[in-house]
Amino acid sequence: MHADTNKTKIESLKGLLDSLLNSYSDIFFIRGRLSGVIILAITLINYNAGLSGMLSILSAYGVARLLGYQSAFLSTGYFTYNALLVGLAIGYIFQLSLLSLVMVVIAGGLTLIITIVTAQIFYQLLGLQILSIPFIIVSTLVYLSASSFTNLYVLGLYAPLFQLNLDIFPFWVSGYLKSLGAIIFMPNEITGLLLSLLLLLNSRVLFILSLLGFLLGISLYGSFTGSIESTAQDVSSFNYILIAMALGGIFNIPSLKSYGIAFLGVAFATLIASAGHVFWSQYGLPIFTLPFTLVTLSFIYALKLLNYPLQTVIYKGSPEENLEHYLVTQNRFVTTPAALSLPFKGEWFCWQGFDGPWTHKGSYQHAYDFVICDAEGKSFLNEGRALSDYYCYGKEVISPVSGRVIKVIHYLPDNPVGSVDIVNNWGNQVVIEDSRGYIIKLAHFASYSIYVVEGQWIEVGTVLGLCGNSGHSPQPHIHIQVQSGSHDNAATIPFVFVNYEQSHQFHASGLPQVNHPVGHCHFELFYDQVTNFVLDEVCHFQVYRDDKQIDSFSFRVKMSDTSSYYFETARGRLYFGKQYGNFYCYSVEGNDPYLKMIYLALPMLPLSYYPELKWKDSISSTVILNCWQGGVVNFLNALCSSLVNSEAEYQYTSETEVKGKIHNKFFNVTVDTHVVLDPFSRFKSITVGEYCLIQDVKR
Repeated sequence: MHADTNKTKIESLKGLLDSLLNSYSDIFFIRGRLSGVIILAITLINYNAGLSGMLSILSAYGVARLLGYQSAFLSTGYFTYNALLVGLAIGYIFQLSLLSLVMVVIAGGLTLIITIVTAQIFYQLLGLQILSIPFIIVSTLVYLSASSFTNLYVLGLYAPLFQLNLDIFPFWVSGYLKSLGAIIFMPNEITGLLLSLLLLLNSRVLFILSLLGFLLGISLYGSFTGSIESTAQDVSSFNYILIAMALGGIFNIPSLKSYGIAFLGVAFATLIASAGHVFWSQYGLPIFTLPFTLVTLSFIYALKLLNYPLQTVIYKGSPEENLEHYLVTQNRFVTTPAALSLPFKGEWFCWQGFDGPWTHKGSYQHAYDFVICDAEGKSFLNEGRALSDYYCYGKEVISPVSGRVIKVIHYLPDNPVGSVDIVNNWGNQVVIEDSRGYIIKLAHFASYSIYVVEGQWIEVGTVLGLCGNSGHSPQPHIHIQVQSGSHDNAATIPFVFVNYEQSHQFHASGLPQVNHPVGHCHFELFYDQVTNFVLDEVCHFQVYRDDKQIDSFSFRVKMSDTSSYYFETARGRLYFGKQYGNFYCYSVEGNDPYLKMIYLALPMLPLSYYPELKWKDSISSTVILNCWQGGVVNFLNALCSSLVNSEAEYQYTSETEVKGKIHNKFFNVTVDTHVVLDPFSRFKSITVGEYCLIQDVKR
């Protein structure tokens, strides 16, 4: 009982600490407790503001816990960073006293309530984050109320605590540093210098965007007002910094187009900043983060409506990490939801593909035709005059998806070879609405050969009927397409096939090469069994280097709040799972070298087998390279996407062995891998370079 109580207390304290530190790092779009500690320490340079900010977080956290929110829910800092900003704003103008501390507590709690309400409204109605809207609301209320709070002692607006002699540098250097410091209400060069170094260490992309955004903003605004130099000293220019970072590297994947969007946002903000100064100055108020919030949210929503492909879906901690995750995901996984299995068993011949030379044109360009050919490339026996001469005639056609049959035509006759039915274009057909809502049409079935009926639910691999020559078909073949609607003339849409083999090369997803054989990869139970891991299971390994044991290693199978499975050690996590009949190691978090070995040796395993089957994969460069090399790769890719990547190729050398080779051309790094699979121990041994993990089945 006492142990459970102590555990709960420890978890609560950990949640409070995470909420506190993440609130600081979230202001600058960076993650990590260390970054939070550094920014917290920087705020204490002005202890008046620093202590007020800390107290405001504690107040918001306390109110949230009082309302029933769990510490794990608050640990991200998302619900408390606005309270931090409010506390800093109060501490910036009011001296510490009992009354000012009471105001901080009240304002921090109010900010938490407004954060919860606005976050829910914005997410439900617009699908947006709230950024610093609660901070703007509460800080404006506090500053307006300050005029009547005569018992509170004002420090003096924008009074610098420290000065650096920067006369030898251009005027904009001082302006940039002051503006950066003004984000945490410390508009001085020392604070700005420390924050700029922190940005540089965490993300070169964010640092460059912050600098370029500031320079562009003051140049435009200064050109309008007639003095760029005086504009550079306006600390509200930090809005340009935040906009450039948010639109160029946080909410959008780093790319030349995203940078252009960011700088366009900075240009728009100059107009809002000018109008804001005129309006708010009448009340003696700063504009706070109004330009940043208004411009950033407007752009995010507009890009969302346009389905901008480079919007950040999962934030990994920095723009560079976001970009790497995006590039690896694009190369490794199915990029369109319309993913189909091949509609046949065995090996067929890809006769016509997308935008084919005969019938796949215009609105009907996204389709595939398949036949069966012999070793000489012929699709028929003898002279091919009879339908029965064609190898594919009468062969089974199987369902490429799970779904419901919504249309069946089965009564049309097969055409004689060389003639077509121009009235009934699709001939005998089966139309399926799959479980994701896509409409799939398979056409040219043999007369009265269809086995399924309208309204029937079918699974992948269900036999639909037999290949024929009905409709607009000069020879027996299977036609398949995904279309925008269920009617006959609906336009086709792009799709991909999953788990197929061409020339001994396995493809997890893609489009088969035309005029080449293509085979369906059959699911093998053995490979499914060796990649099945039970929740809370512990696996033990002995670590060898050059045949000498140097260490031992264990991981536990865990599941995250999002139902993702991962291997966990004290030093990291390796996320894994299965998609479309393949086992994947998705990503590595932390610095555990042995989890990285598993990722490198088996980033993907097809749950099917052909002798000497090969497959390629694209893996994270930061896993194979050292820290500085990975940083260089990420920065270069931020300048030009896919400029540098790490490619890997693997092959079944037997039913239980997989060998691989990973290569990074830029740094000329090559690593060999070898995995031995076993039905009982699963990963019997994993070798990467000179290191080998051998499973300890005795433990």
